[in-house]
Amino acid sequence: AVVTNQGEENPPVAASPPLELSLGESGESLSSCMMFDIAILADMPVAFEGTATAVDGEIVTLDVDRWFTGGEAAEVTLIGTAGLEALIGGVSFSEGSTYLITATNGTVNYCGYSGQATPEMRSAFEEAFPG
Repeated sequence: AVVTNQGEENPPVAASPPLELSLGESGESLSSCMMFDIAILADMPVAFEGTATAVDGEIVTLDVDRWFTGGEAAEVTLIGTAGLEALIGGVSFSEGSTYLITATNGTVNYCGYSGQATPEMRSAFEEAFPG
């Protein structure tokens, strides 16, 4: 799909395909979470805010509300293993809820670097990714 600008000065922008990220494997350990730090958050290569539009077993679809860094897709699909949310720092997804997500090397980060959007978490993302 191509979005046109009806004769305005800016060139047309091609729509990006959905981004796919891994939620990790059930055997991966989250038991050694590093302490949350704004400086570490600011170094995350992928960070966005999105609303869950579908939660179907091991697949979560998010409509991106805002990219902080590392992407431009309108939709992100998270693919994982059932039960990951029970691990330390895991995220439990539900349709209609808003999340702040970071990822490194194609895998979602946990331990406070991704989760359901709260005023405190949103404030941390705003500080880490100004403007």
